[in-house]
Amino acid sequence: MVYLDYSATTPVSMAVLDEDYLFNQRYFANSNSVHALGKEALVNITNTTKLIKKSLNLLDHKVIYTSGATESNNLALKGIALKNKHLGNHIITTPFEHGSITATLNYLAKQGFVVDVVEMDEEGLVDLDDLESLITDNTILVSIGLVNSELGIVQNLSKIAEILKKHSQIVFHSDMTQGIGKVLLDYSVADLISLSGHKIYGFKGIGALLHRKDIKLTPIIHGGKSISNSRGGTPPTSLIHSLGKAIDEIYKHIEINNPFILELKEYLLSRLKGIKDCYINSNRHSIPQIVNISYTKASGKEMQKYFSDHDIYLSTTSACSSDKAISKVVKEITGDYERAVSSLRISLSHLTTKAEIDEFIKVFGAYDESH
Repeated sequence: MVYLDYSATTPVSMAVLDEDYLFNQRYFANSNSVHALGKEALVNITNTTKLIKKSLNLLDHKVIYTSGATESNNLALKGIALKNKHLGNHIITTPFEHGSITATLNYLAKQGFVVDVVEMDEEGLVDLDDLESLITDNTILVSIGLVNSELGIVQNLSKIAEILKKHSQIVFHSDMTQGIGKVLLDYSVADLISLSGHKIYGFKGIGALLHRKDIKLTPIIHGGKSISNSRGGTPPTSLIHSLGKAIDEIYKHIEINNPFILELKEYLLSRLKGIKDCYINSNRHSIPQIVNISYTKASGKEMQKYFSDHDIYLSTTSACSSDKAISKVVKEITGDYERAVSSLRISLSHLTTKAEIDEFIKVFGAYDESH
């Protein structure tokens, strides 16, 4: 098996699995319970929260544990929009956001909020002049992701934040799900940050929304005592602990992993030069972990099935929109419909080997030669 779909999900690391097994033998109690075992569980959650904030250098932020980035994005957007609707009803986003952002904003638009989409430049970065021109006295929220999940393009959040700080009523949210553990920056440039465990070698079903202490949210899940007023429900103690372990692990090794993955990307790109009708869609602003290509002899769906039949696994668009036949992001960047229909996303990891890339190229080359 050759797995090249790490941006869709990652395997759970052995360190996280081992820790989770040991943890569940001892700290299985409900952290809402008032007995000693319950209090131990609550102390562990508190310690995990401190670890996460330390790893991300967000010591002055609060952490709300969620079921994943989709819930985090819903809570961030709905929570801010509903809490601050007395200040205005205008929201700004980009055309490159994850489906959980666009779907939530479509919902808010039906509730009377006005959503504007900022223009992107030819390299897929936010047009800062257009962003500034869109801001009005009614703008209360801007949501711009750190890393696009299809092409891997990294937005300059620092420059965006500089513009937004001129307007005190604006809250800046960033979906950093594809960037956490991959991109090093001052994450505090955003007021709210979404992330998910299963993108960083943790479990599915756990994520977080981190926010500045002065940020107030209207909850979208009510009832059930919890550790946050913004999200009801019994805290999933072991999942929370596993998220802390995953974040701690990935940042301990990021300075080793990132150069290794960059070397793999360069090797992959050198090997792809031997494939006719293959175009590279990712650009100089893309993270090493994502290489988006188009192979115009076949549709992305056809090639995905071909590779899957040979035990090679990759994506066409992002996993959450993989039923769509065309990549809107590739179409936007390249202006080429054929490339948008035929795009493939190869996502790399520190677990990827050159032998796996060689196998991928071998199978790819066999198809190319026969067609």
